[in-house]
Amino acid sequence: MASPGPARVFAAGATATVAVLALIYLPVPTETPPPRTAPSASAADTTELTRLAQEYLQQRADMLTTARPTVEAASGRLRTTPAMATRARSELAALVEKGLRYEGIDIGYTKARVDVDVTAVDVTGRTATLRLTDHARLYFALTPQEVEDGSPECEESSLPRTMTFARGADGGWLLSSDRVNEQGGPLPTTEVDEAGFDPAA
Repeated sequence: MASPGPARVFAAGATATVAVLALIYLPVPTETPPPRTAPSASAADTTELTRLAQEYLQQRADMLTTARPTVEAASGRLRTTPAMATRARSELAALVEKGLRYEGIDIGYTKARVDVDVTAVDVTGRTATLRLTDHARLYFALTPQEVEDGSPECEESSLPRTMTFARGADGGWLLSSDRVNEQGGPLPTTEVDEAGFDPAA
């Protein structure tokens, strides 16, 4: 098996900067400030939205592996709006093709694991916005000896993204959009980026 090489291991991370402001003097307010009206999410909504996001991203990553389901089966597992269902099906099919091409150059994946780190959840009426970083691992078809000898066990990536959801007729949440917050550089394998596909990488 050809080694994936450093060019195949992508990591796109988000960096947070914290600014600390020291205020020496604050005037006493002359009137009571209005109450904050920032949108909030219940614990139940946060749990459900996080689960839907993780399942969606896991399904996408699974399409790159040798254990992939059919596009029809994968599409049927997703809870999306009709418009998003069309996009998701197209991207799932593209990821299958991408996985097969990598297998053709002896860089295949046996399994995938996706974890999500949620940074913000906003719910306003029947719309929700979820900001998160997805951490994906695509495992190579290696023997324990190859791993022990120094071959990388998996390809890892981290990518910040924003997802939006809409309430369905049954009251449950449906994924309506998924936007990657690009930080520059090539996108990881788990994204549909045909322009960046290099079979010689």
